[in-house]
Amino acid sequence: MPSASAPIRLAVTLFAAVLTLAGCSRVGIAYNTADLLVKGYAKDYLNLEGAQLSGWDSVLDAELARHRAEELPYLAAFFDQLLKASRLGFDERNMTCLTGEFRSLYRRQARFAVTVTAPLLAELSPSQIERLSRRFQDEAAEDRAELAMRNRTKERERRARRYVSSVEDWTGPLDAEQRAIVADVTSRMPDTQSDVVEYRGRKRGQLIGLLRANAGEARIKSFLTEWLVDFKDLPATLDRDGEVLGERIAELFIRLGPTLDERQRERLDNRLRNLRDDFMRLQKQPRMAPRTCGTPTGLHAVA
Repeated sequence: MPSASAPIRLAVTLFAAVLTLAGCSRVGIAYNTADLLVKGYAKDYLNLEGAQLSGWDSVLDAELARHRAEELPYLAAFFDQLLKASRLGFDERNMTCLTGEFRSLYRRQARFAVTVTAPLLAELSPSQIERLSRRFQDEAAEDRAELAMRNRTKERERRARRYVSSVEDWTGPLDAEQRAIVADVTSRMPDTQSDVVEYRGRKRGQLIGLLRANAGEARIKSFLTEWLVDFKDLPATLDRDGEVLGERIAELFIRLGPTLDERQRERLDNRLRNLRDDFMRLQKQPRMAPRTCGTPTGLHAVA
């Protein structure tokens, strides 16, 4: 699987840890130690020195405080809407809305990552820039080697297993019929690896060019925002494939939903409810952002 871009990994370091936990104590610990998680990743990936990290503390602290106040309400609202859709039944209407909401959430987290990363990149020394360039080159070589050895049949099987594992984390074990649904849907997901590797390599090369030219924090932030938040020059093929992937994810929810037994449904709903409540409790003034996935059938009416 091709590796993610460095700024997005900063966000993933925090949010993957949070979203894979259940229960307020563990989610709270992960979120409340986010500064340590993000600093550790940044230090390792960018080969930062202590003075650079110390100078970055105020930026990171301010952005994490903003995230707690402004972004957690959106995360709470998303899981609340997902819970209500689960209880009413996933259908084309609510899944179209929820996949759109998920894209919006991604952009919000990507903007957080860009904001905290740009100052670090602007302060890299020439030797650190060259180390980062070599790291990008090494990762690109690994990606190309992986692509050269691809076996499409085995790849589809691995993708199905990954999705089964992800679904089971939320629902508990799937039966044979449910696994077959996952295999069918994932087999029709678009193959984007080659295009992603090519596009990311080009954008990383442009980033290194900016760093070598001492472009400055404002220019670096603008470049990262256009790339990772606004998808300003995303190739048309990747844009279309992203739409198709969203459709397949929605289909997976819609087809699996009616097959869930009482135990699976309870586990899923409890997990969604706990995450919603955790993101509420982590706020100093708890609130949910305005919910946009209401329907005439009353998506918002289910408690």
